[in-house]
Amino acid sequence: MSKKLLRQLTLARCVPYRPYKLTARQLQDKLEEEGIQVSLRTVQRDLEEMSGMGLFDLTSDDRSKPHGWCFERNGLNDFANFMPLSLAMALKTWNDQAADLLPASVLTELNPIIDKATQVIKDSQSELAGRWMENVVRLPKPFAGSPDIRRATTIRDALWRGRKFSAEIKRVIKGRTVWLRYEQVNPLGIVGRKDGTMLLCTVSDMDPKIYGIPFEHIKDAELTSRPVTQPREFSVNKLLREKGYQEESDTIHFVGRITNPSRSIMEDAIPGNNPRLTRYDKQSMMVETDVKDSPEFRRWLTDMAGKVEILAPESLKKS
Repeated sequence: MSKKLLRQLTLARCVPYRPYKLTARQLQDKLEEEGIQVSLRTVQRDLEEMSGMGLFDLTSDDRSKPHGWCFERNGLNDFANFMPLSLAMALKTWNDQAADLLPASVLTELNPIIDKATQVIKDSQSELAGRWMENVVRLPKPFAGSPDIRRATTIRDALWRGRKFSAEIKRVIKGRTVWLRYEQVNPLGIVGRKDGTMLLCTVSDMDPKIYGIPFEHIKDAELTSRPVTQPREFSVNKLLREKGYQEESDTIHFVGRITNPSRSIMEDAIPGNNPRLTRYDKQSMMVETDVKDSPEFRRWLTDMAGKVEILAPESLKKS
């Protein structure tokens, strides 16, 4: 997709329907919010070109200055009527494989175009397109409407809208797994990992520490009206480097069972990133950690010989 086509598609999504209207300057600001940096003159040229083509039913109200722009009908649907097969393939593949990367409010706006893309592919009767759509699959994919989908949607929308949310978060305190209610979870970033998606956040105005919390450790999330508080000099990439949240090729997800654990075995003594202890049964605890398979980790396993049963990965059991 060319930069110009992507820009005009994004611009079409930002233009309101009559009776509402936005000026070219306001639309330029909205493009910047979408990560597209262009001059005011470029926005004006795009609007004039889109209106002149007659594809979008885009009009300007010239009764006052600056002129306001709006759609008489659904501009996105008009654009979709002229969708080439290549664009339909790109949109449908993205929707099937990576729609979970966008907040629900954006997906709702794009639904008419996705529906049109599906129809374009079907009407084309293209053997190549049909084979591609049938054979390219991303796993795992939760079924629609599951609690996991709703939870992830709320978390992503909170980050997208810049709003805090309340939720119950799974914590391990003195060897006990508990769910604690937090009223001001402050979303800062989302990191996709092989073992699941993780939210980077603070959990209280009184606690400036940035936590990495797996989505599966968050439940009953509800948006609030309070705005997100951005820490000074916060950078997701910097945090990933410093905290080691990034997955390396030799990083493993270790799971073990500790029988009759002593009080000295605490989370901060377990090597790796995001170590956690949960109750396995009355006599044992389950330990999980994402750790680099290093000499230091092997030494920890040796020191814990007879105390830890390796449950995963299989490759570690055989070594």
